[in-house]
Amino acid sequence: MADRNVKLNITGNIWFQASVLFLLFICAYWIPLKGIVNTWMTNEDYSYGFIIPFISIYLFWDMRARFDGLTVKANWKISPVLFVFVLLSIYGILGSSGNISRPAIPILFVLFAGFCFGREFLKRFILPLGFLVFMVPLPASVDRTFGVFLKSVSSKLGGEIIRLFGMSVNVSGNVIDLGVTQLQVVDACSGLRFVFPLLALGVVYAYFFEKVRWKQVFCVFSTVPIAILTNALRVGITGVLTYYYGPEMAQGFFHDFSGWLIFMVAFGFLFVLGRLLRFLPPSPTSGNSKGTKDSKSSDHAIKMEGGRSAFIVSTLLLIVVAVLGFNTQALPPVKVMGGISSFPLAIADWKGESIPVPSDIIEASGAEESFEGFYKNSKAENVSLYIGYRSTAFLENENFFHSPTVCLPSSGLTVIETKKRKVEGVPFFNEIWVSEMVVESMGEKRLVYFWFQTKDKATYSKDINRFHLALHAIRHDNTHDLFIRPIMGFKKDENLVDAQKRMDQFVRDMMGTLNDFLKENLIKKY
Repeated sequence: MADRNVKLNITGNIWFQASVLFLLFICAYWIPLKGIVNTWMTNEDYSYGFIIPFISIYLFWDMRARFDGLTVKANWKISPVLFVFVLLSIYGILGSSGNISRPAIPILFVLFAGFCFGREFLKRFILPLGFLVFMVPLPASVDRTFGVFLKSVSSKLGGEIIRLFGMSVNVSGNVIDLGVTQLQVVDACSGLRFVFPLLALGVVYAYFFEKVRWKQVFCVFSTVPIAILTNALRVGITGVLTYYYGPEMAQGFFHDFSGWLIFMVAFGFLFVLGRLLRFLPPSPTSGNSKGTKDSKSSDHAIKMEGGRSAFIVSTLLLIVVAVLGFNTQALPPVKVMGGISSFPLAIADWKGESIPVPSDIIEASGAEESFEGFYKNSKAENVSLYIGYRSTAFLENENFFHSPTVCLPSSGLTVIETKKRKVEGVPFFNEIWVSEMVVESMGEKRLVYFWFQTKDKATYSKDINRFHLALHAIRHDNTHDLFIRPIMGFKKDENLVDAQKRMDQFVRDMMGTLNDFLKENLIKKY
């Protein structure tokens, strides 16, 4: 442990630089930071995030002996990487991409520290700086990818645990069939909520209780299989109790309590592992476990060699990010009179009826408001149309607009083909590129188009749409944001080319109506 009597005689200039940069960093990245805190407050899987900054501060304090004799010198070799991540963060903020702006925060914190205070500072304090990565919620795409894998593993291992109790069980995907009932391992039970906090706990444990580097690394990485195995144990025990005492054992108080209990069991496994590692060479040595000097007192000031230019550059970068972010947030919402739900039910030869969209679906989709309608023309052809609308396009929204490439397969539709398609003769845009999907359910094929659209740009890709939003924001050019998705069924024995022709014509008709509708009903003009 670090000597508690070390005196930090840090020059006022360095304190001033560190304080100014920290405050500017908070201001510059206030928008994604606010989104992170909101996730901590609303998603119990990441509620531990509140304590991460405090642990990081404590680690700095515990390592304060390492300030002794530190020479602070700007490292300009880091500047190219720093500039790249600053640009990425600007794109993430202005393009409303929390999946980019949020993970960039701890990386930028480390890069700014290394750029202004040098390589030696990073070498000594990379642990408390890097520990901040645990405060960032996983991006939705990563969460889904790992969640699917962990659900599958937990289901299989949980099934094996149930078999150990002599029960017959069948596991299919994430469904555990007990015969008398079925258990579905949903996202909340995937074990992902254990992996990240247990990994953070493993880092803290390794720092305070392990003195040998390879043992520290082993403890940290062992938390992942420990989290997976203990979650599988939870699934298996839940299955056994459900078999004997009914499905209520898989929900409510027991379900929540078992989560906390299993987390404590996981920490117990980590502690036992640490004790066992003590029997392996090299044996722990007496003295300071962190490699810092044990001195009764140190009055050596931190030496500063230059660094003013790096401080000025960092200050300017953070001011630019802050101005762009807050300037964009100041843009007023572009509201539609009556809301997008008042979209016309008459489109050329098409007559439709609106379908109410539940508020939870609207929120999950990343839209502010939505319209869904079912249209039929004089030839008895049917089209389902969904429109998601955001009046304030520049939102810190981790969901953004939900892509059909994710939600349609999860609803039971089989995706046969996905590709880009150009639709020509579109009013106002002349031509637009859309994403085309051919899906099938119970032998019936459907053609799906979807695209993203600002006031003057349309694209098949939500990433390109985010780039469009960033361009709008940089120019201080206000805009709304739309997601449009028509679905049309194939006629009997109809080929893809003919279905595309029918869908293309509907898109032309609908876009003309949409353009007129927005012109007449936008409350806040551009």
